[in-house]
Amino acid sequence: MRRALFVSILGALAACGDDGGSSGQVDASTDGSTVDGSTIDAAIDAPAGAFTLTSPTITMGMPFPTVHICDGANTSPALNWTNPPTGTMSYAIVFTDNTNPLIHSIIYDIPATLTGLPANITKMYLPGNVNGAKQTRAYDNNTYGYLGPCPAPANAAHTYEFKLYAMNVATLPGTMMTITRPDARTIIEANDIAMVSLTATADR
Repeated sequence: MRRALFVSILGALAACGDDGGSSGQVDASTDGSTVDGSTIDAAIDAPAGAFTLTSPTITMGMPFPTVHICDGANTSPALNWTNPPTGTMSYAIVFTDNTNPLIHSIIYDIPATLTGLPANITKMYLPGNVNGAKQTRAYDNNTYGYLGPCPAPANAAHTYEFKLYAMNVATLPGTMMTITRPDARTIIEANDIAMVSLTATADR
């Protein structure tokens, strides 16, 4: 059922580094969207009309800031999105280590009225600062919500990916507080209508 949208954000970032500007790119500023009263701001450089995922602290292809990894505060980054497809009824985000395939965390049933998530989402099944959303247990199988990159020291950098799914349901079917991350991802991929991603690296 999914119509995956592959957004070339790497190309957009490369174009941003060109003093001559970029053809076909739109440089959008903040939209003033809020989550529980906190303004979500992001500068976006992407094709006009594209379903796009960005973060004010994470740059595509670049290293994670320490605050978002296990050696730091291990808090989730703020995320922002634009131009969801028609028919979007909710969102889900799956955060994965792509180098050593492992789903770190999932947040789903994010209301369709939101255009982003705040930083440092509460580590609870029902996070208090994203009303309506739900979270699976993280890769430690104990903590609800985000646990950041934590590759073995001295290993080569790992690549991590946030996948934002636009969903055709307001509430993910067949889920409960004990659902596993793989099962939640399977249900998400069976009910999404579009996907866009943001990747970054981390080593220790």
